[in-house]
Amino acid sequence: MKDNQLHLYFHSSLDDPDLWCTALTRLLGPLKFSASPLCSEPETVDVALLWTTPPQGLGAFSQLRAVLSLGAGINQLDLSSLAQGVPLARLVDDSLTGTMVEYARATVMRYHRALHRHEQDTRERRWHFRPPVPAGQRCIGILGLGQLGLAIAKALAADGFRVLGWSNSAKTLAGLESFSGEQGLTDLAGQVDILINVLPLTPATRGILDRTLFARFGRPVQLINMGRGEHLVETDLLAALNAGWVEAATLDVTCIEPLPEQSLLWGHPDILITPHVAGLSCPDSAAACVAQNIRLALQGRPLINQVDFTKGY
Repeated sequence: MKDNQLHLYFHSSLDDPDLWCTALTRLLGPLKFSASPLCSEPETVDVALLWTTPPQGLGAFSQLRAVLSLGAGINQLDLSSLAQGVPLARLVDDSLTGTMVEYARATVMRYHRALHRHEQDTRERRWHFRPPVPAGQRCIGILGLGQLGLAIAKALAADGFRVLGWSNSAKTLAGLESFSGEQGLTDLAGQVDILINVLPLTPATRGILDRTLFARFGRPVQLINMGRGEHLVETDLLAALNAGWVEAATLDVTCIEPLPEQSLLWGHPDILITPHVAGLSCPDSAAACVAQNIRLALQGRPLINQVDFTKGY
């Protein structure tokens, strides 16, 4: 029988459960915090805080009031055993946004100043002078104009770059030239030097980074995928690198994670792979949003960043 104490279940291979327990206890008071992969009393859990779905699935968590993702996306979760009507929320807080902006700026600057080519020159003992290009002459395209995409766009515009944005549906945004729809994607692709993807993964965006898009580039483009691995058709990227449509790529996400050792992406001279580290939430910062969502869930009210299952994000 369940007592009146709040019971949270935590499951993540990336996040420190002790830090999260301390931060949430400070905000919510005494609580039961279960962090073992196999939850011994799933039927008493009120809220599940997850990066990935636990091994036993969510079918036995019969009293769940909410599932809270530890990431800005939900596609890493298998929700097939989740009871209908249980709300799901993404985690987007200042610490996650800040790390995503840092990653975007770092990877853009690496390409902007040709550091990826200087790295290759270094390995080959070659002294090759490449004069810098003014930031204003570099066009950055951003796929996805949600909270993360807008923060990245503003930061890069402040760095002096020309920034264009694209979203599936039309948006009017002050100070940002934006595009939408299929024709808008073609128009953006023909202008960019660097393309950053931070779209949510939906049936409409799955495989959007493919041969069709790469063939629309007006010049060899540097690609940065910070969204989800399934946005990219990996074989099409390799073909586009060989064809010269894509000049280089940075992949923080891949279709299979960890990336299998036999993948042809490993070792490619024009691909940089990072292990899904672009955006990370700090418990001290993100716990406030999580705690507020727990309070809302217990009250039966809509959650912050609640997922619309009809849209997939």
